[in-house]
Amino acid sequence: MRDKSIAVVVGNVLLYSVAGEDWHFFIRSLDAQTHASFSDFHKKGMSPANVAKFLPNWKTLKWTRIKNSILGRSESYAKDVEFEVNVYATEKSEKKHQEVIDLFLAFMRNH
Repeated sequence: MRDKSIAVVVGNVLLYSVAGEDWHFFIRSLDAQTHASFSDFHKKGMSPANVAKFLPNWKTLKWTRIKNSILGRSESYAKDVEFEVNVYATEKSEKKHQEVIDLFLAFMRNH
């Protein structure tokens, strides 16, 4: 199932859809520009090691909830050195903010 997960560049973000899951995440540069290396992952899978290149401090990020997200449910974000990561559940999901954050952290640890 993991091989069906895919990253796509949408505007200035790198969006990662986790196959078979009802949550997703995206990465964007803090300067709001499209990072040149995002195109390396367009329409490809990403490993946690790839994500960690953008978020070297992923284990210790401070998360902030986004109220009334237009993307879905239970959206939260965290900022690292150069990039921000947003995690969120789909509209049909019942997951809470912390559950989505925990799933992202599990993805980073276990894949």
